[in-house]
Amino acid sequence: MKKIVDISEHNGNIDFKKLKQAGIDTCIIRIGWIGNKENHTIDKKFEEYYKEARKNGFKIGFYVYSYCKNSSTVLSGSEWVKRQLNGKYIDLPVFIDLEDNTIKNLGKEELTSHATIFCNYLLKHNIKKVGVYASLDWFKNKLDINKLLDYKIWLAEWTKKENHSFKYRVDLWQYTSDGHVSGILGRVDLNKCLCNCVENVDNSVENVEKGQKEVFEVAKTYKNGSTPEDVYSDSLLKYKIGSLNKYEVCECLGIVNSRYIVKYKIDGTNTYKVGFVKYHGGIK
Repeated sequence: MKKIVDISEHNGNIDFKKLKQAGIDTCIIRIGWIGNKENHTIDKKFEEYYKEARKNGFKIGFYVYSYCKNSSTVLSGSEWVKRQLNGKYIDLPVFIDLEDNTIKNLGKEELTSHATIFCNYLLKHNIKKVGVYASLDWFKNKLDINKLLDYKIWLAEWTKKENHSFKYRVDLWQYTSDGHVSGILGRVDLNKCLCNCVENVDNSVENVEKGQKEVFEVAKTYKNGSTPEDVYSDSLLKYKIGSLNKYEVCECLGIVNSRYIVKYKIDGTNTYKVGFVKYHGGIK
């Protein structure tokens, strides 16, 4: 069974040649983290790890850690992730890592929405394999797993047993955070690939994967009606962040939970916001 390391700047300097000699030829690299104030931050070792892994013939996947507390910043973070991956070869899925204590009380519906927004955005932009990373507790209690099975599932359950205990399909299993391999000084996360999670996807153009019915394959135009339309940061339409003017025209990026995601310019500025609207008559 193929073993895979996932790595970030916390692993320091890595000798990928020694790592490959030790029998590891696949890695998942942290891109960085996406934040609630759109202060998305690149991992200090991201470019170095990617360059060295490619030079040594590794299969490569990626993940990003999320601190986002609303759907709008998740979408902004998804756009940022796509920019970091432009021009890079991708062999494993690109995952969103949902496990931070600062977002754990957002509720199952909201957190699941964050995962689907991220995955659907990348699928729409031709990254063919996407997924969700979380602990066993999060998959059981914080996320709605039945709404995530169209994506790859990366489970963290650290156990010395031969298999994980989750009763759903698992594509990648992080079975320890206390691994030791030649080429990496100190502890490293080790994973087992349980399904077909390693496949060259190479940024090529591909149709959106089956089952993603609420995502536009290309961005569409949204034209507001004859009354101002409120814009919200969340698909439940609880937190207003702005409004569209009468007959205002803007870009529509997709649909989540039957709500349109619009990208609109703040009046009198060249600054844009992204949020959800209720009115369904505006797609052109």
